[in-house]
Amino acid sequence: MFLSLRYSGYNRHDEQVAAGLFLVVAQKPATPIGQTPELRAVVRYVRFRQCGHFMMGTCRIGKCRSMVLSGSYGGDGLPVMLDYKQGVDAGAVWERMHPIPADMQAAFWKSEGGHNSAGSEGPAMKAWALANIRELRR
Repeated sequence: MFLSLRYSGYNRHDEQVAAGLFLVVAQKPATPIGQTPELRAVVRYVRFRQCGHFMMGTCRIGKCRSMVLSGSYGGDGLPVMLDYKQGVDAGAVWERMHPIPADMQAAFWKSEGGHNSAGSEGPAMKAWALANIRELRR
């Protein structure tokens, strides 16, 4: 989810573009099926551009290669699944991310967000990220 936009609009090919500080939310790698995954977050400067019907962008966390992002939290309205990102050391990236408070995680999993969009937890998640932006950018 964009926390602040540096620019947004259309390029010369009439495709949407946007760039700014983006909240990336990821779930813990290798979480057993049936167990609610722990969530962590990080804020990075990301440029998105239209790719078909989707807005796609990339970011780096630590020494990983670029991770492809899409949607409100980087995973089309869901947390990024580090296990399935090519060229990403899931454990190393996970350690670089910051824990999300338990009440925010519960609200995230309880929310009925739409595909590719934040749910009812969105405004609270954005407010939390803005209040902790210095820590989340490290």
